[in-house]
Amino acid sequence: MKKYQKLLISRCKQTLREWEQEEKINGNEFYRFFHSLKGTAASIELHEFAKMADYVLEEINSLEKDEWYPDEWKKYTGHLEQVLGKKEQETVLPTEPIQNQKKDEQNKLVLIVDDDIDMVTFLKTNLEQQGYMVLAALTAKKAIQVFYNQKPDSVLLDVNLPDKNGFDVLKKMLEKSHSLFIPVIMMSTDNSKETIIKSFQMGAVDFVAKPIFIEEIVARLENRLKYKEMISEAVLIDELTGAFNRKFFSIEVERQLYEYKRSKDPFSIVLIDLDHFKQVNDLYGHDIGDIVLREFSNYVKEAKRHSDFFIRYGGEEFVLILPRTTKEDAKIFIERLLQGFSKIEFQTNEMETFFSTFSSGIVEVNHENTDVDTYMKHADQALYEAKAAGRKAVVIYNSKETYKSQKKVLRIGIIDDDTIVHQIVSEQLEKLKIGHYAIEISSFREGEAFFESKWHTHPGKNLVILDGIMPRMDGLEVLQKLRKHPNGKNAMVLMLTGRKSEKDIVKALELGADDYLTKPFSLPELVARVKRLTTRMITE
Repeated sequence: MKKYQKLLISRCKQTLREWEQEEKINGNEFYRFFHSLKGTAASIELHEFAKMADYVLEEINSLEKDEWYPDEWKKYTGHLEQVLGKKEQETVLPTEPIQNQKKDEQNKLVLIVDDDIDMVTFLKTNLEQQGYMVLAALTAKKAIQVFYNQKPDSVLLDVNLPDKNGFDVLKKMLEKSHSLFIPVIMMSTDNSKETIIKSFQMGAVDFVAKPIFIEEIVARLENRLKYKEMISEAVLIDELTGAFNRKFFSIEVERQLYEYKRSKDPFSIVLIDLDHFKQVNDLYGHDIGDIVLREFSNYVKEAKRHSDFFIRYGGEEFVLILPRTTKEDAKIFIERLLQGFSKIEFQTNEMETFFSTFSSGIVEVNHENTDVDTYMKHADQALYEAKAAGRKAVVIYNSKETYKSQKKVLRIGIIDDDTIVHQIVSEQLEKLKIGHYAIEISSFREGEAFFESKWHTHPGKNLVILDGIMPRMDGLEVLQKLRKHPNGKNAMVLMLTGRKSEKDIVKALELGADDYLTKPFSLPELVARVKRLTTRMITE
């Protein structure tokens, strides 16, 4: 942290020296300097700098000056220069403990659906202080999108929304929420008997009357989430597809390994991934996507042997455990499955038809000293070799081959005009471990450079960390332009902003920001947020 503190002090002194050479400085430049100082200083524990910058911002906001002459701007930088000189001479810079740190990246994800931005901000701030990760949606359309894409652990849903009744949203969520045991808690200023009864009749697990007391909402959330965990622990079946779930896989694959060590009969593990499944969801809707998943599951369950185990591993990824089956025999069976499934005709809500295929990687378990994680990694390598070959293919893992597609890439783009923010965020995120994904980080000082780089045109798993205020192209303009591009629509966007006004937060969420962090933020909080969002993103 001390390294970043020295960098900031050096940059501030350099800026002040440059201003000394100018006849006047631009009002936007003056504002951005203190806006950046406020956010960065507090994030690297220079809290005195942050408080000073906050005070100056309040002062100059009221003046709305387009130009600042030396005798004017020096009134606000004189004290800053004194503090800079003092801090630079200190061998140990003071720090303050970060309060209310999140327990870890596994914290529960709560989706708040409410068009009252004050209520959203209140709940988001207080729940995050309690260790929850929180996403917000101000409209029914955004709520349903976030719900399907992020699969939250719980939902706080207001009855009154601007574009659709909360009960309509509840109905839309119920199919998925019941299969995933996601508790939906209704909220409303209308606490009439009729509204409460209707909430429970439609499937909500709880009802909270406004005004809301945070202690009550936390207690209700904890209660419902504990119940959800108990159900998840007890159930081994994925309710959407009827296949076994991942918990069952962990139990059964260990049992199969034990049987192999006893009998020496090899068995095969098959990893299956539906091709272009995200396009199905994007083009035809998640309801049609669910139909494809169920139909695929039914087809496999009809075709497999009674002794085979079919498991939904996550999203559109499935696993088959084939006891007493060599890799060659497994390939014959899977190719037969592929041929049959690719002929099944699906129909959209607009009565269009389409077909679906899958790619598959096979590994034979034939060595008792190899663990499950290694076998799954080998199956994953074979699967992605099948995808690299054009999809609709079945590949057997071969230890003698060098696989070109061993690493999947998670791309993170940082757009911020503060070089120190670039450095500290990049260094922290490079340490992340997200599944088998390689982290690829790119930094951009402004929106124009970001779009000129064509970074946003690349398909795949992309996360954008975007500053709200930048020179020339504002962060909100970047977000709006990004969302208009086909690949940009699917990117996850985390806003970093010093803006606290209602209209700015509302605008960011309306334009498609998935989440926002208000500067100053703590580094552990940022890393935990990024890891949670990216983990959700890669398991879609």
